[in-house]
Amino acid sequence: MEIIGLTGGIGSGKSTVAKIFEQHGVPCFNCDDEARHIQDDDPRAVEGMKMLFGDDIYDEHGHLQRRRVGEVAFRDSSLLAKINELVHPLVYESFMKFKAANEQHKFVLIESAILIQSGFYKLTDGCIFVKAGLEARIARVMRRDGLTREQVLLRIKNQMPEEEMLRYCKYVVFNNGYVPQIESQILHAVQTGDFSDLIY
Repeated sequence: MEIIGLTGGIGSGKSTVAKIFEQHGVPCFNCDDEARHIQDDDPRAVEGMKMLFGDDIYDEHGHLQRRRVGEVAFRDSSLLAKINELVHPLVYESFMKFKAANEQHKFVLIESAILIQSGFYKLTDGCIFVKAGLEARIARVMRRDGLTREQVLLRIKNQMPEEEMLRYCKYVVFNNGYVPQIESQILHAVQTGDFSDLIY
């Protein structure tokens, strides 16, 4: 089994690319989605988040108030680091279970916005970087998350620069919004095991 990493800046369209892989039979582990589940459901994470933010950081349904967390954490790098120290080991634990459950597959995908920063890229046999224009990224996140342009730019500022992320990625997918072209490249890679069309 080969582990393929998938990363990119916020709003680059990583989820679109991951879905194409899934549609062609490649299991995908989404670290960001798993982190959300863990923060809501894992008692270890819930206790840790309450210690960092107070009991009222969870609403009456037991869901983490992520917008409140984001407003504080994206302005305080030390607090963001503490959240990552709490959540990343639990995400790693979940991924190892996912990997064991999918050993029969030729490829599995691990997707994360912070694949490099978390160190999860070290688990992979190669990483794909999803690249898109800045304005397209801003528009996608504003539409998806209901954020202002300024809030999106703050999140982009807090991410690792693209140039640095690319140093860790062997492959690149340009997400210009034209899905058939992306799908053609990915289908070829999955069927042949040859990812050379994605070499940047």
